[in-house]
Amino acid sequence: MDPFSIVAQLLLGWLIADLLSGLAHWVEDRLLWVGMPLISRSIVEPNRLHHRDPQAFLYQSVLARNSTTWGAVLAIALPWLWIAGFSWIWLGAVAGGLAVTEVHVRTHRAVVRTSWYRALQDIGIVQSRAHHVGHHADPMDSRYCILTDWLNPLLDRACLWARIESALEAIGLTPNRGTA
Repeated sequence: MDPFSIVAQLLLGWLIADLLSGLAHWVEDRLLWVGMPLISRSIVEPNRLHHRDPQAFLYQSVLARNSTTWGAVLAIALPWLWIAGFSWIWLGAVAGGLAVTEVHVRTHRAVVRTSWYRALQDIGIVQSRAHHVGHHADPMDSRYCILTDWLNPLLDRACLWARIESALEAIGLTPNRGTA
């Protein structure tokens, strides 16, 4: 397999991880509520705290802030590997899934302008602070993907999140929009 094909597949996997991060983030922000059995303390409450105080999760250990995401990634990646086998797309998606929370952390921390990481932010392969800040603006109804700067403009322009909410409302489910 030629190197260009491998890089393209890794990138596709990275974008799959970005899309899945957006879907999970949208569900956390718009559908889940405080007090949900089993997941309120580990998912809902930390998410609500992050929206009230975006810096709060910066002071957690790497394990504390990543354990839920890493568990979800493994729950998806291992069956995918077992069913479909190894692929470069799989590897890119797993790498993106495992990195997503730390990428999110770096959108809330100042990064030295000359750093290699800042270069990755500048090309959008990892989300930039300038891009992510748009999610924290009221009414917090856009920019749910938290791995790259690339998918959010497309998904927001397509009104994906509003369309999903409209479809849910059409069948009688009303998103709480992060209020509960």
